[in-house]
Formats: sequence, structure tokens, C-alpha cells
Amino acid sequence: MRISLTVMLVLMVLFSGCRMTRYVPDDEYLLKDVTVKVDNDDIEEKELEKHLRQRENLKILGFIRFHLWLYNMSSKKREKGILKNIGEPPVIYDIGLKNKSSQQLLMHLHNKGYYRASINDSVSFSNKTATVNYAIKTGQSYRVRTIDYIVNDRNLLQEINEIRREAIISNDDILDVGLLENERKRISDEFRNRGYFKFSEDFIHFQIDTTNYEYQADIDLIIEDRSILVNSNYSQHKKFTVDSYSFYMGGISTNIDEINNVGYKDTIQVGDFLFHYNKTVPIKEKVLLKTIEMFPGDIYQKRLEDKMYNNLYALRQFKYVNIQFDEEHLANDSLHGRLNARVYLPLQTRQNYSFDIEGTNASGDLGVAGNLNYQHRNLFRGAEIFDITLRGATERQVTGIDDQKFNTIEYGGSMRLRLPGFLFPINEQKLKLHSIPFTSISLAYNYQRRPDYTRTVVNARLGYQWRSSIQKSHSFNLLDLNAVRIFSLNESFINSIEDLYIKSSYTDHIIYASNYSFVYNTQSRGGSANYKYFKVDIEAAGNFLFGLSNVLNRSLVASSSIGENGEPLMYYEYFGTRFSQYLRGDFEWRYGYRFDKYNKFAARAFVGVAYPYGNSNLMPFERQYFTGGANGIRAWHVRSIGPGTYSPTGNAYPNQTSDIKLEANIEYRFQLFWMLEGALFVDAGNIWAINRFDNREGAVFEFYDFYNEIAVGSGAGLRLVLPYFVLRADVGVKLRSPSLPLGQRWIHTSKAFSSDDLNFNIAIGYPF
Repeated sequence: MRISLTVMLVLMVLFSGCRMTRYVPDDEYLLKDVTVKVDNDDIEEKELEKHLRQRENLKILGFIRFHLWLYNMSSKKREKGILKNIGEPPVIYDIGLKNKSSQQLLMHLHNKGYYRASINDSVSFSNKTATVNYAIKTGQSYRVRTIDYIVNDRNLLQEINEIRREAIISNDDILDVGLLENERKRISDEFRNRGYFKFSEDFIHFQIDTTNYEYQADIDLIIEDRSILVNSNYSQHKKFTVDSYSFYMGGISTNIDEINNVGYKDTIQVGDFLFHYNKTVPIKEKVLLKTIEMFPGDIYQKRLEDKMYNNLYALRQFKYVNIQFDEEHLANDSLHGRLNARVYLPLQTRQNYSFDIEGTNASGDLGVAGNLNYQHRNLFRGAEIFDITLRGATERQVTGIDDQKFNTIEYGGSMRLRLPGFLFPINEQKLKLHSIPFTSISLAYNYQRRPDYTRTVVNARLGYQWRSSIQKSHSFNLLDLNAVRIFSLNESFINSIEDLYIKSSYTDHIIYASNYSFVYNTQSRGGSANYKYFKVDIEAAGNFLFGLSNVLNRSLVASSSIGENGEPLMYYEYFGTRFSQYLRGDFEWRYGYRFDKYNKFAARAFVGVAYPYGNSNLMPFERQYFTGGANGIRAWHVRSIGPGTYSPTGNAYPNQTSDIKLEANIEYRFQLFWMLEGALFVDAGNIWAINRFDNREGAVFEFYDFYNEIAVGSGAGLRLVLPYFVLRADVGVKLRSPSLPLGQRWIHTSKAFSSDDLNFNIAIGYPF
């Protein structure tokens, strides 16, 4: 298969090259390539390429014209067809667009301060193809000699000296038009955040003089009087304060005129806040008051208006949010003004239900599962979001006895209540958050009856979520309690397990933990494909219970594990069950970069370490790391790699987990046609044990040798990019296996290729 795939790619390239001019008219030329070269390292060629008015046909991997090849494969006898629709017609060289590109490049260089730049464009023709080259000499840049702020309005004079201290352009900077525009926007934003509600960028313009000194410019930044640009009775910019609020709640209309005509029959006055509604207050006034950032009497600030939008949207109660500020005219006052706010809040549907059913197939064990979901968006009229999920599943697990019956049953449910604000009295406004924080309380129960054991898992959690900026989010679970109980355990089954880490998942235990998570993410919906992402998770468990046991002088219980001194290890119990004690931390980094409209690159790195101590010598199973599968090293099945060089004997079910995880992934994604994307990827990593209580051979992490135990896989995949989700299929190929003897771990140099070296994955969403 590897050989045939290589041959196919080579033939595609050759065939594409031979026939790429098939649809080029006799007197025309295919635009084969466009290059931009600049003699200045301060100017990025990628930035210059954005200003080209004609580019060559789309390329995959930088050289394969796959879409042109598809188009050329179509029949000349038909004007339309599938291949013509999904392919790309040849780009015909256009001298007019070439000249336009030169003009645009020159204009961009002028905007960057290179007013004496020159461009030499040239074209070479060969075999009905044209190659266009742009050779750019930027020359010396013009720089700012002086910049003066000229204010024609006395109201703004006392503000401008403070505002200019944070200027983003200064003497000796390159005369960059983009930088000037950014300064213009910054000043406008500053004035709007200082009470000047009606101020805009239109009141600011520049006068630039480059005649006095060579390669230097004197700049006047002029702020005009309002009367020059606005038909106003007053010549001064007014400073506004907020006077009152009116909230309009109810209905689900998205039309302002319809909302105004609803005719709200009931009102409640709370100080300077007036709430309009019909019959029953949809959301308690005190909840909406939490979203207020500017109170009556406060100076208007645009950033606080934006934050109020964030607070109201974060409640997830409204179809949309519309805040309108109306000026209250004050007689004979040209210096000050007052604003009355009208806040329109059409409500979303309060309750919704959903049911989904799924088929499962775990290593040939077929099953079916279903989920019944219920959500109430405003349970106690305080913008609380209440979720309930009920789940049931059954599976036919092959055990040698009654294999034809569905002998595995699972059922359970979960509840979560999301409350606006912190549950405990914390001054949220002093924290200067991006939007209103939330408290989350959840409870879950799961019952599993399998041929070899019966298990129950109970989880309770109390935590907080908040954003410190649009890109930074935080989560802190003050309490994360997990209790696992095992019943009806088949002794022959448990005795057959030699691996202590796997055996530990079949013992009763309690996890009493607190954890914190921080996420920085520059990715946005509909925004640039270039993004940075990193996440830090820290968890500590068992310390409170361990300290409490010492204070209460509780008795120790002997475990089955033997310490280095040959004596049994001792531990504490609560309710007859041992609790886990450990520290766990991991870090994940992702990076995405778009080369052009159709080619993207993504990378990911993950480092995780968990350390059991005190009351535990092994990590609880559900807090251990694993790799493999659709979101890990895709050439292996999930939980089938490691730890270290360990390989389970016989046909054991893959269930490999451990304490340390290192993983890295890179992926090249390219548009094929319609909504279909292709991908090529490489994954590498492994897991390891952190101490020698793990009895699996080769499992323990050794700093001097871990790099020899890295698994490597590669492969290709397809992604169907639908409006609301991505359906993904990947095939991974094993390249290097740590379970093989040293010197033979590069698989295809030590043995013949086989189907065992392939792994297919189907999943929802991108892997990272």
C-alpha cells in the first residue's frame, strides 16, 4: 500500500505537469508561478503577496496543482460537469493584472514609509506558461522627526496630555500609515472611555510635511471641533455621565420595532433602574444589576459598555442584547451631558429536550447507548442553567460464556446547576473580569454491570469559571469528589491481571481533589486561521483528608504493597475506603498557521506528570494518562502504547495507562473540493510510570533513555467540514514502536509491512 500510494502521487504530479495547459487557448499563457523578492529584511514577502492581483493556480504541498489537474481531467465536449465544478480552471496570464499588482505593491510600500521604492516586474514565457517576477528595492524609509498634537476644542485640552503619554508612534519611528491609523483609533477609544460618548475617529486627521528634511517627516495630529463635522448648536465636545437605565424583558423577537410595540404592562423601579415586563419578572432584578458596569452618576466609558454586553451575553438567556444610549438635553450646557440607557433583552426559549442514540463497537464488542437530555435556562428566575442527562447502554462483551447475549449494562445520570456570580461573597467588580463569573454545582452517578465485576462511580463537584480577558479563561474546582466502589468481582478475573496499574482500577477508592485550569486561546469563530493556544491544568488530591487523619489520630491500615524496607505500606481510610493522594499537572500547546486560503498547518505538544505520595503509591486509574486513538498517536489503538517499552502478553485488551505523558503532533491540511479537506500528519510520544511500584517491565521513566522509547506514527486523512462540526477519518501507519527490541524499532527497516501496522480512526472534530 505504501508503494502504491507513492506511485499514485508521482503519476499525479507527472500527469498534472504534462496536461496543465490543456484548457489554455493557443494565444494565451498559463500563469505558472509568481514570485516576489525584496531587498529589505524588514519587509515580509508574505505580506507583500497579499497585494498581488493575480496568483497562480492553487498548489498542494507547494507544488501539486491538484485542483487544476481535476479540471483538466474533464471533458472538453461539456461546458459543465462534476470535475469542472470541483476543480479550478487555469489562471491565464493577464498583463493588466500584472501592472495592477505592481501599483498595489508600490502603494503598500509608500504606506509603510518607503516613498522612493521601485519595482521591476518581468515575465518569462516557456511552453505556453508564464512566470512573473517582482523585484523590489525599497530604498531608505522616511521617519518621523516630530509629531505635534493640535486640539481645536478647549474641553479636550486637559485630556490630551494624558492620552498622548501612551502614544504608539514617536520620534524616529518609520512613517507607517497603518501605525498612524492605529494611533487615530487609540485616541478615539481613549476619549470615548473618558466620557466623550459622541467622539469618533472622524474628528482626527493628520497633516504630514516631508519637505523640510530629507527622509524625515513632521506630523500634525489635529483633533477638530465638533461643529466643523457635525451640525451642532455647540462647538465643544461634551463629557457625558450615565443618568438612568430601562430594561425591556420578554418575548423572543429580534426586531427592535416589534419590541417597542409590545406594550409592557408592568414595571419595577429600583433606584435609577426601571424594569419593564409583562405579568411576571422573567429574570430577577438583582441578577441584571450584577451585569451593570456604569452606574448612574458615573462617567460614560465605552469599554464598560462593552463589558456589560459581555456580562449579559454570558448569562445565555437572551436571543440578543441591544443597549442604546439616548442623550438628555441640558439647557445652556455645552460642556456636559447625561445619557439614559435602554437595554433590550428578548428571551430565549426557557426549556428544551433532546434525545440521541448511538451505536458502539469496542474491539468487536457491539452495543447501543442512548441519552435523554433536559435543560432549563432560568430555573429560579435568576438566570440559572439546569442540565439533566440520563444515560443507558448495553453491550455484548465476548467472555466465552453466553457470548450471544448483551451481558453488559450501564446506566446513570448527571445534574449540573450553573449560577451567575461567585457562590461565596466575593466582590466580582474589583476583580476586573472580562465578563460575569459563574458557579457550577454538579452531581453524577454511573452504574456498570459487566461479566467480571459490577462498579458504581459517584462524582460531586463545586467550582467556578471566569474570564479575565477575551482570550484568557479560568476554572477552579474547590471540590472534586470521586468515589468508586466495586461489587461482585470475579476472583479468577482479578487474579489473572498481573499489572498493578490495571489492577488498581478494580479496587475501591476515593478522590477528594481541588483543581485549577487556565486557557489562553487566540482562536476565534470566523477569524484568522492563525492562532495560539495553551492550557495548564493543576490538581492536588488527598491533602486535606491526610491532614485531618493526622489531627484526628486515625488508625493506619496495612496495604498489600511492600515498601523498600520489606514492610507493608500503611494508609488511611474513610468509610472503609482508601483515599488517593497525589499531585498532577499538565501543559498543552497548540499552534495554527494558514499559508493561504487552501493550505494550513497545525501543531500540538503535550507534557503531563502525575505523582502519587503519602496515602497512595499508585495513581487512581481515572487520573492516569494514556495515548493512541483518534486524538493521540493515531497509528495505534487508544490505550495500546507503553508505558515505556512494555508490551502486554497474549491478546490482552488494550488498557495501558501511566503517570507521565509526552506527545507531539504536526498536521498539514489542504482543501480538496466542496467541503472536503485532506491531511497529512506525524504523531510521536509515549507514556511512562513515575516510580517502581509499577511492576510492568520497561515501564519506568528514565531521563537518560526516554528518547529511545518514543513511538512514531504517520498517516493521511479526510475531513468533511460541515457548518456545525467536522467529520474526520484518518489512517495511521506505525513507523517506530518502542515495544520492539532496541535497534529494530523503526518498523519498516526491520520487518515486512503488514495490516497490523495500520490503524483506522473515525471521529468528530479536528484532533487538535
